[in-house]
Amino acid sequence: MKIKYNGEIVIGALFTIASGVLLARIPIEIKTLETTAVNAQTVPRIALGGLCLFSFILFLQGVFLIPKKVLVFDQALKESREFKDSIRSLIYIAILILYTVIFRFLGYIISSIYLIFAILIYYGARKKSYYAIALTVSAVVYLVFSLVLNIALP
Repeated sequence: MKIKYNGEIVIGALFTIASGVLLARIPIEIKTLETTAVNAQTVPRIALGGLCLFSFILFLQGVFLIPKKVLVFDQALKESREFKDSIRSLIYIAILILYTVIFRFLGYIISSIYLIFAILIYYGARKKSYYAIALTVSAVVYLVFSLVLNIALP
């Protein structure tokens, strides 16, 4: 089976839509009582606005400038390094998506422990010091936010 595609069009469209949705959700997700021009929503709006703008430019670049590639699904594709790297990337993205889902329900501590162990196991880390360092950094971040900055993490 042959498919003509352009990665810039696909990724540009996906990230334009995603950043637009996130921009629309900022007032719902980040509540602020400040009435000044610069508040808690400012930096996320700038970051997502830039992401939306540059994703749309990438989309336009794919539509008008970059030729489409032909992808042939066969055994050689399944054995290629690019295909295996793509699958590894999708698994990593799935780990991160699961982290964002359980973060809301289980909170920072449990979801961070999951993320640390999932990523280190996925990449085959065998040294216990890697796990200890990652758990220590996670604990320090939690303590800084909760004790120093007085910000309650979920």
